[in-house]
Amino acid sequence: MSLRWPVLCGLLLFCASVRAEDELLTVPSHWQDAEFAALFPAPAVPAEGISRVTAKQRLQLFGIQPMAVDARMVHGAVHSISVVVFDAGSFFGYENSNLPKGETFEQGKQRFDKEFDERHQAVLAGLKNLAKSGKGAGEDILLGKRSGMNLQAKVFQLPQGAARLISYEHQLLMVDFFRSEADAKTLLVPVTIAPAKVVADSTERRLPVVPMVPQGNRGYCGVATLAMVGGMLGLQPGAEEYAVLSGFQYGIETKSDIRELFGNVAQEAGVKAQRSPKFDAAKMKASIDQGMPVVVFRWWSEERDFIHSAYSARIARGEKAELPPASMEDHKSWPKKSPFTHASIVNGYRADKREVIFTESWGEQARNRRMRAEEMEGTSYYAVYFGK
Repeated sequence: MSLRWPVLCGLLLFCASVRAEDELLTVPSHWQDAEFAALFPAPAVPAEGISRVTAKQRLQLFGIQPMAVDARMVHGAVHSISVVVFDAGSFFGYENSNLPKGETFEQGKQRFDKEFDERHQAVLAGLKNLAKSGKGAGEDILLGKRSGMNLQAKVFQLPQGAARLISYEHQLLMVDFFRSEADAKTLLVPVTIAPAKVVADSTERRLPVVPMVPQGNRGYCGVATLAMVGGMLGLQPGAEEYAVLSGFQYGIETKSDIRELFGNVAQEAGVKAQRSPKFDAAKMKASIDQGMPVVVFRWWSEERDFIHSAYSARIARGEKAELPPASMEDHKSWPKKSPFTHASIVNGYRADKREVIFTESWGEQARNRRMRAEEMEGTSYYAVYFGK
């Protein structure tokens, strides 16, 4: 008996801790608690639209350790909680780099599917246990119906608020918690689109802070960019949901092109999207002046990226610096039809220096980078201009 008692006490403490974490995430009234604020501190510089704050420590939900837990913030307040229970992009990693040494891709797929089923059953059981009697099975809905995004989900009415389950075999299992059932049944959060701000002098204009959605060690460059632009326009999905909409399976994009989705994002947000086979500085300025971002698909090289990031860092520190002039000699080092392609968000410009200000989905350090407009025009192969 004396040997079993400590084990039983430890189990009871573990269960109590799991229940406390469940309540912290699933019960909206707890989102005002000091304990919650310690885990999800408000961003120092709130983004326009929807921003995300990742939990400072690893949490559990229904006895499972999710891959990511974020609080969606709107105007500095918690709107909802996003829990990525299982994501193929994070499981496999970029070019399957997260698989154990010696494990084949086929073996990884089998292991992913097995764990997906186990987690799916645990999440369903947890949601049914939370849901009000009579609605434990959840309600099947289709999100993004008017724009053709078509994201299947199941909504559970809870004693406080609602939960939304998104489950796609071979790719994604996630659950979101909302203050109301109405919030769970839409992708759009009403936000104010602010005009571009003059920075430093009258020649530089920059959009308010772009929401950051890091792609991490995943082949999620394009879908992370979609999530960042969508967040600016008031759309809830993160990179994981856009990966599903783009046809990803086992962390790999199965469709040839995600660019069509940018038009769907604009339609869902109630704005316009003009697509073009290349970047145009004049069109970019018109979008930025309206407070709208521009997405550029371009050829990328490590050499040019180093030049842009080093120059941008010096400007951010207040140092004097210049980019190489857009000469024929410099033009020779621009990437064209290289093996590497990339999507960037243009969020500003400096007219007197003909500089484009852009942000990458690589984390906070990749904000407000700069290159000459001539180089952006010369290395792009597609652009999306948003407008009101």
